[in-house]
Amino acid sequence: MTVRSSPSGVSGETGARRSALRPAAVGRVLATGVTGLVLLLLTLVVVRLPWMGDLGIHAATVQRLRHAPLAPGNPLVDANTPSPYYSPWTLVLGGVARATGLDVFVVLRLAAAAGLALLVTGVWRYVRTLSAHPAAPVLALLSLLFLWGTEPLLWSGFTGLHSLALTAAYPSTFTLGLAFHFWTWLSGALRRPAGWGVWLGLGVLWAVILLCHQFSGVVTTAGAAATVAAARPGRAVWPRLGGALLLG
Repeated sequence: MTVRSSPSGVSGETGARRSALRPAAVGRVLATGVTGLVLLLLTLVVVRLPWMGDLGIHAATVQRLRHAPLAPGNPLVDANTPSPYYSPWTLVLGGVARATGLDVFVVLRLAAAAGLALLVTGVWRYVRTLSAHPAAPVLALLSLLFLWGTEPLLWSGFTGLHSLALTAAYPSTFTLGLAFHFWTWLSGALRRPAGWGVWLGLGVLWAVILLCHQFSGVVTTAGAAATVAAARPGRAVWPRLGGALLLG
C-alpha cells in the first residue's frame, strides 16, 4: 500500500521553513547594506581627509622624509633631533612622495585608503577563523565601528566610526589592519603544520607593527598571546614560535 503525504502538510512545512529562514536572510542583507554605506562614508572621508588632530604632524613627517630620508630632522621644530613619528610606514610614504612628486596630502589620502583596506580585509579574514556564519564578518565590522558607547573616543587606535574618520591616514589605522592579518596568519600557523619560513615571517610582521605604532603593537602582542594560549600548541611548535619572538 502506498502512503501519500498530504499536499497541505508539505506546503505547511515549506511555509514554516521559509518563515524561519526569511528573518535571517533579511538580517544578512540589511547588515551587508549598512556595511556598504559605512564603507562608502569612509571612502568619502579619504577624499576629504579632515584637517583635525595630528594630521598636520603626519604631513610634516612625510614632508621631511620626502626631502631628506636619511637625515630628516625633527618634523615639529627646526632641529636635527630624532622623532618618534618616524617609522617604516612613514618612510614608505615619504619615498612615495619623493618618487612620484605627489602632494603630501595626496600621499596621506593613499595612506588612508591603504589603512582602511587593510583594516576591513583583516577583520574579515580574522573573523573567518572564528566563525563560518555568512553574516559574522559583516556584524563584526559593524560592532567594531559602532559599539563604543555614547561618548566618542577620538584617539589613535580606537576604531569607532567618529575616531576612524579622523585617524584614517594615521599609522595606527595601518598597523591595526596589519594586526588583524597577523592574528589570522598566526591562527593558521597554530592550527596547521607551518614551516620556519611562516614563523619567521610572523616575527618580521610583528616587528613592523611594533615599529610603526607602539600602542597598536601592544594590542597586537596581547592578541597574539591570547591566540597562542587558546590554541595550546604542541612541543614541536614552540621552537618556531621562539624564533618568531627573537626575530620580532
